[in-house]
Formats: sequence, C-alpha cells, structure tokens
Amino acid sequence: MWLSKIYYLYQIFPAFLYVFSFLWMPCIIRQTSPQDSINAKIAQSALKHCFFVSAKRTISDSELEKIFKDYGLVDVNTLDSTIMIDLRYAGTQNFLGKNMYGEIKHAYLQKDVALKLVKASQWIREYQSDLRLVVLDAARPLSIQQLMWTDILLPNGNKEKFVSSPQIGSLHNYGAAVDVTLYQLSKDYLDMGTSFDSFSDTAYTVNEDYLLKSGKLHQQQYQNRKFLRKAMTTAGFSPIETEWWHFNSCSRNYAKTHYPLIVSHIYADNPLLTSKAKYVPELADITSKRVEFRIQLLTSVNKYSTNDVRFKKLTVQYYQQDNLYKYTTGHFSNIDKALTYLEQIKEKGFNDAFVVAFNNNERISIKDAVEMLHNSN
Repeated sequence: MWLSKIYYLYQIFPAFLYVFSFLWMPCIIRQTSPQDSINAKIAQSALKHCFFVSAKRTISDSELEKIFKDYGLVDVNTLDSTIMIDLRYAGTQNFLGKNMYGEIKHAYLQKDVALKLVKASQWIREYQSDLRLVVLDAARPLSIQQLMWTDILLPNGNKEKFVSSPQIGSLHNYGAAVDVTLYQLSKDYLDMGTSFDSFSDTAYTVNEDYLLKSGKLHQQQYQNRKFLRKAMTTAGFSPIETEWWHFNSCSRNYAKTHYPLIVSHIYADNPLLTSKAKYVPELADITSKRVEFRIQLLTSVNKYSTNDVRFKKLTVQYYQQDNLYKYTTGHFSNIDKALTYLEQIKEKGFNDAFVVAFNNNERISIKDAVEMLHNSN
C-alpha cells in the first residue's frame, strides 16, 4: 500500500510543480515593465520544460565532464587555478531560470582557447592583484542550445529578438567562446550595468558612449566594461556588439575546420564519441548571407498603408509573422548605425521601437546576425 502511495506522489509531483510555477511565479517576478513581463514568460516557459522533461533525463556532472574531456577540451582551472568559475547555466541565475548543466563545477574550453583565457587572467592580476576573471559560461553542447530555442514560448516574434537559433549555433558549441566578468576579492562582482544574459539594449557594447551620455550606464560601469574588454582583447579574444560578457576566440569558419562540434549533453547522442548516435546535425550554411538591420515601429493585426499618417512620413515596409503585420523602417549593414537611427526614431515618438535583424529578408535574431557578420573574420 505504501509503495503505491509513493509511486502516486512521484507521478503527480511534476504536475504540482508546474501549477506552482504559474500560480506563484508572477508573485515572485515583479512585472514593472514590458521587459519584465517578457522575462516572466521566459522563466515560466523554462520551468515548464524543467519539471516535465528533466524528470525523464537529468544531466550528471560526470557525464557532461566526460563528454567535454572526450572531445579534447580542458578544464580551465588545471591551467590557472585563480580563474573563478560561476557557470550560470549550472544554476538558475540565467534568462531561463533553470539549471541546464546539472552539477558540473568546472569550465571547459579548447586548449588553445583556455591558454588565451589564462593570458587574460594574468594580465588582470598584474594590473590589480585583487581582481579575478570569472567564467560564466564556456563550452556548451548544441543540444542545450536547442532546448533554449524549442522550449521558450514567446509571442509576436520575441524569440527571434532574444534567443540564438540552434540552426546557426554558437562558438560556445565548439568550446571556442567564453562568457566572463570580473570579481574583486573580499568585495563583489564589478558592476557592468546589466546582469549576465540581460535582454536589455544596455547590455550592448557598440553604443556604450550613448548609454553613458544618456545615463543608462554610469561612469564606473562604463570603465569596468572597457577594462574587461582590454584584458580579453589583449589575450586574443574578440568582443561582440550585443553582449558585454561574450568573447570569441576565432571565427566560425576557423572553428568548423579546427574543432569538432559538441553535439549533445547526452553521451550516446554524440557521433564522434559513440557509434550509438543516430545522426550528425548540420548547422546552417551562413557563408551566403545578406544580413541587414531595421527598426521595427509597430506590430498589429491590422494591415495599414505604408503611407498611413501614424508612420509620420517615414519610409516604411512590412513583413508578416505569427499572423501579425510588422512595420519597419531603415536598412543598415551594421548594428551600430541601426542603433544610432533608433534613437532618432524614438525622438519622433516611437518609444517602443527596437532593432530587428534579417538575413535574405528572413527574420533572425540579433545574436545570429552578429554571428553571421563575424563569420568571415
């Protein structure tokens, strides 16, 4: 009898947690802005996945570490024990609000990439002895990227606004990119203006002078970012325009020809590691591209004339997505010009306008657009 009761509780526990996430999460996440509302939806969607899927399959630290090691990656701390590790996807301090990596405590990278990180760490400590480089994310299996994309349900094309597509992938999936910040011993993390994985434009690096001038960044935050970039670029890394914490070690083309793609967080699903794997995933070919950035002005269920008075004589075009009409203006080959124009558009009264990206006239995420533009470097 008692065994049957335990089994019954085991069966209903995931459902209980799921209901809890939707009844209680809105109380936990104070929605004070449209962005907060989006973050709440992300967290709730991620929790739904966690409670129903993780019960079927969990990630053990031994399995994930074995995968990284068998791909030839190295534990960063074996090369430099002063580098601090705070893997945000091994906890809940990330935009998903859930643990994606299990109990793993070590950060893994390609060895040559890890040696660059050691160089950055040494440069930082020589400059200021009580500062430490902190790794927030390192190697990441493509399957985790797929979970991020598939199981986050956001309306009105917001998925493309915030999340990278697994069809394009990331240099994280090769162990060739790293997310970092700085920590001052006996004090705290240095203030960078936003949290890790922030969806705010304030996380961008390309428009930091404007962010400082407008008061969205304070002088110390601005200087902290510049110092971090100086350390990383001195060591051979390249920053990207949309995330102050993200640094690439090489181009996508170089990674594809020099490193294996880390396919899955499940050992048996990695073709290079076992014959049991069913298929080898192929990332989208991004060598043939026509990336551009536009300013999105309005989303509506109604179709308006592009000459409508509400567009204030701007040159406007529209595209359709999720049964909605979305109206944009401008065509820019790089994001910094788009961001400059965005401020002009907001001055005209379009306070909710934002930058969107396209490749061959197909909507893609800002992150993917940046990846594509950096591909040939």
